[in-house]
Amino acid sequence: MIKNALAIVVFLLCTAGAYACKAKNKASWLSEVTVWDKIIYSTDAPVIKGDTAFLMVSNRHFTAGIKKFAGEQTDTGQQHILYICKRSDTTYVQEINSLSAGIALFTKRNWVLYTEGMGKTFTGNLQRATLMQATYHVNVILFDYASINSKLGGRKNYYFSFNNSLNSYIQYTHFLKEIQTIKNTTRLFEQVNISLFLHSMGNLMFRRMMLEGLFTTFSHQKFIDNIIFNAACVNRKNHHRWISKIDFAKQIYVHYNKADQRLAGAMLISGNRKLGSKPKLPFERHVHYMDFHEAVGKNHSYFLNIPGRSFTMSAAIKNYFMRVLNGENIPFEKEYERSNIAGSKMKL
Repeated sequence: MIKNALAIVVFLLCTAGAYACKAKNKASWLSEVTVWDKIIYSTDAPVIKGDTAFLMVSNRHFTAGIKKFAGEQTDTGQQHILYICKRSDTTYVQEINSLSAGIALFTKRNWVLYTEGMGKTFTGNLQRATLMQATYHVNVILFDYASINSKLGGRKNYYFSFNNSLNSYIQYTHFLKEIQTIKNTTRLFEQVNISLFLHSMGNLMFRRMMLEGLFTTFSHQKFIDNIIFNAACVNRKNHHRWISKIDFAKQIYVHYNKADQRLAGAMLISGNRKLGSKPKLPFERHVHYMDFHEAVGKNHSYFLNIPGRSFTMSAAIKNYFMRVLNGENIPFEKEYERSNIAGSKMKL
């Protein structure tokens, strides 16, 4: 018994170390000078449109006039609305006046409001948003916050990302309120679906928004089609209490994987098991709980094919995400969902 307990502790320690090291190595790679050489930032030039494009709302500290203009610190006192496109080998990052002005630049497609987790540099989020847009044929608005700092170690980076996500909840609330206003006062979202996709630590700001009672500002209007809590790095205890208060979405999905290595490391550091590892009773009856364990093994980011990684989505997983991210209502049976809906038994 003691040997087994020690083995578990050693495994979790190794997992936590791997989590931190991989995040830091990724940060080093993405911060190469050559990456920033191919990015042009402007605050007053006319928008340069491109086929590969998305919007970003960022609360990072920006400094104009330097190559690495997007810093590694969150500034909750400011917000940047950015139109980002790639033409040839150059990425153009352009400040725009408003979300509505940015949304008007895009053709009619379903929208995904996307938030990432720990370990994402600014350039890393550029890559993720581009992959989301290209893989699922959606328009993307990525909410960006500083989730790793190259000067910090593993555990400190965990809390750096944790606190920055947690402290971004007011800005995230304002962002969603603006989306609702645009939907109610313009035709920009006419005949399209809107989904929220929150990955890992990106779920922290949403959870705090609900716990702080800011959901009341949404006036019970279901202006969001799907909310997807993916591999949520939030305490699973009493999750039904805050999820049950969501009255502005038509469908809610919780994606989990009991073998998720990243969340095992997060559990060791934080002292609590995560919703994205395995939800705990009581379940919220209006939520789809989706078990990905058999389909993805120990993986944490199983919704995109990330260059340089060995994991590749199966056709069934990609098809599932294609449907749910495009706002489709997938009418699963509750008992079947909790077996292994996204594994070998998946019937989509």
